[in-house]
Amino acid sequence: QLALLGWQIALAGGVFTATFFFHTVCIFCESRRKRSLAFAYFVPVVTSVLFYLKKAIPLDDWHYLFNQIYYYRASPVYLLIMGGWAIIVSFGFYELLKYLKKSKGVKRTQALYFCFGSLVGFVGGVTVHLPSLGIPIYPIGNFGVALYAITVTYAILRYRLLDIRVFISRTVAFIVSYIVLLGTPFFFAYRMYPVLYPLLGIHWWLVPSGMLVFFASVAPPIYSHLRNRMEERLLAEQKRYQKLLLQAASGMAIEHDLSRLSKLIVYIVKRTVKIEFAAIFIDDKKNRIFRLKAARNTKELPYKAVNFLYEHPFIEYLKQHKDPLLYEELPLPIRETLAALSGTNLIIPSLIQDKVLGFVLLGEKLNHQPYTDDDMNVFKILSHQAALAIENRLFMEESKEIQERIFTAEKLASIGGMADGVAHQIKNRLNQFSVASGEIKYEIKDFLSKHPQAAAKNKDLKKTLDYLTQIADSFVKNVKRTDGIVRGILNFARVEEKETFFSHFSLKEVIDLATELLKVKHEAAEVPLEVKLDSSDVIYGVKSQITESIYNLLDNAFEATQEKRVILRKEGKDDYQPAITLKLLQKPICHYIEISDNGIGIRDEQGGKIFAPFFTTKSSSKSGTGIGMYVVRRMVEENHKGRISFTSSYMEGTKFSIELPRK
Repeated sequence: QLALLGWQIALAGGVFTATFFFHTVCIFCESRRKRSLAFAYFVPVVTSVLFYLKKAIPLDDWHYLFNQIYYYRASPVYLLIMGGWAIIVSFGFYELLKYLKKSKGVKRTQALYFCFGSLVGFVGGVTVHLPSLGIPIYPIGNFGVALYAITVTYAILRYRLLDIRVFISRTVAFIVSYIVLLGTPFFFAYRMYPVLYPLLGIHWWLVPSGMLVFFASVAPPIYSHLRNRMEERLLAEQKRYQKLLLQAASGMAIEHDLSRLSKLIVYIVKRTVKIEFAAIFIDDKKNRIFRLKAARNTKELPYKAVNFLYEHPFIEYLKQHKDPLLYEELPLPIRETLAALSGTNLIIPSLIQDKVLGFVLLGEKLNHQPYTDDDMNVFKILSHQAALAIENRLFMEESKEIQERIFTAEKLASIGGMADGVAHQIKNRLNQFSVASGEIKYEIKDFLSKHPQAAAKNKDLKKTLDYLTQIADSFVKNVKRTDGIVRGILNFARVEEKETFFSHFSLKEVIDLATELLKVKHEAAEVPLEVKLDSSDVIYGVKSQITESIYNLLDNAFEATQEKRVILRKEGKDDYQPAITLKLLQKPICHYIEISDNGIGIRDEQGGKIFAPFFTTKSSSKSGTGIGMYVVRRMVEENHKGRISFTSSYMEGTKFSIELPRK
């Protein structure tokens, strides 16, 4: 009888393993299935009662197997109990597999370990019941239960399946408040029965029952109080820095300098959370990259010189997954491209809608504790506040740059307006030189016609008159050349209102104007330019900006050919023929302009700096400022939303391609 009672209690507890498993799955998968949970708890309660019905389990159908264990042959009641157990377990695995299919990153890894461990544990535990079903197989699979415990423990420690400190604190609080308090009336009844029965007779049970009701009423608030106090002690440091981070997040909006804001963010996070390092990358719109803006570290950062292009897969991933994420949650292909970030534990992106403004990288905590879900929620709030603050600072800096551009444009427009007046004065002086030169030539001609013998007899006089005639011709020639220079500069510099807005215009007119300016600048009679236009030479854009861009590219191409000619002549090679080609193709979505030359080209180590401000490949004897290509790129990509690219080989030539969107 005693052995049977022990077996009934043990098996009743075994039935509840299915219920607790299903409840744990619902919590882990954040599944709200109240009715299913109610059913899962109802079934083991009913089956436990059945175990205690004597008629349901006859005592004469036991078999001694394996020279070790007594087994009861399965009855209909037994099969009914095991059927309910199997349904609940199957439903739990269904929920777990459904969650596994949609989860990603660390959550998916946690689910895999949980699913694998549970499967091994339950499949192994089921072998205990095989002899009861008439299958004489020794229940060695029951050791799978131990493997389940090992697997889940590893997931807890390695993949943050749960915060073990919180689990322990809640378990201790539960034992003290429920098991101890609710067990006290039973212990009281057991020990005080000899005293209470003589006093109260058959109503002795009222005393322990009253105690049970009282303790059942006070147990929940006591449990809640104990749990909160224990968690406050265990997680005091975590709660402290989370509170400080929230306070810091609310104060970010008052900082108006982006550099100071970046330093403030990494300083607060590193000092408050106590981590190995913190670094922040901010959007650099000018160069279309994310650049390291600030960092604080206890060791050397391996990625100080690392920049992330807009098109980097890591940036695209942050756009899709906007919340803070662990480095281990990144897909393997992306992690392989981020070898420099291998020391990072947590990544906190800052986004406004789908636009990434920056991201913060955090190292491991100095106490080696994992980042909890509460940490993630706090960092999510911090990232939203940081995004708003960064957006405001970027907007203010961009507004400042726009104001500077407007001021520069107005100043240039003013200079352009003044240029007409200055040119008028210059032309008046040129006209005087031209008239004076003509008068000198006329006077000499008139003198020679009146006194032909004087010039013939006096050779010195004849030589002087011829020299004065040459000077007069030189004056006229230079006056015409200077007039052409002034006219070309005016045509290029004059800011006409219609040319400051987007419009359709002829690319050939732009090419002709740029060519004339090249001739003036380099004092060249001809420019070796071949123009290949499509059926239509009309393009869409801001004419003044496209003119400047074409002129800069042709100027660079011309100087590249001249530099190559000088080098080849020093080597005794005079058969080099400079060539520059400009093509226009009208594509369905863009105007495609290609400018190529057979000049000196660009060295490989210089290729990545061509569009950088103040970088030039020209020698010091040239007039290169390093700002031309930077301006061209901004005009094409920022103002026209187009694209510029190039290919080049040293001593072979360079090809630039411009794509301008069609209207």
